[in-house]
Formats: sequence, structure tokens, C-alpha cells
Amino acid sequence: MLFPKEKIGHTNSYQGNDSEAGWLVLNIGNVELDGVTKVYIDLRDVQEIKQRAVKESDALADAKRLLGGE
Repeated sequence: MLFPKEKIGHTNSYQGNDSEAGWLVLNIGNVELDGVTKVYIDLRDVQEIKQRAVKESDALADAKRLLGGE
């Protein structure tokens, strides 16, 4: 199974641990996995996924700043 790129995320922290490289997050909530024995992720997509996570984090920080938060 080629895992859908839009169902893959990235985070730099997990269970209280921080990592510069981070972790891939596979959102399997609505993915049909019946009979699947292997999941393939195109490594060319990893950098794009990491960049998307950084943009989302930056947007959240900007929104907090604009609303008088941190």
C-alpha cells in the first residue's frame, strides 16, 4: 500500500521527547488497512511534509502573537 501523503504529518516532540529530526505521524483513522501487510512512504515526500509542519507551527505562533498570546 502506498500511504497517502495527505495522511502523513511530522512532529518534533512526542511523549515529552524532543527531536530535531522528529517523527513521522501516520493518520490511519480513515484509511482502509484490511489485508495490508506493508505500508510504503515515498521518502521524497518527507521533506515536503516537514516543511508543511513548520509552516503550520509558524502560523499558529503568529495567530497567538496577534491575539495577545505568547
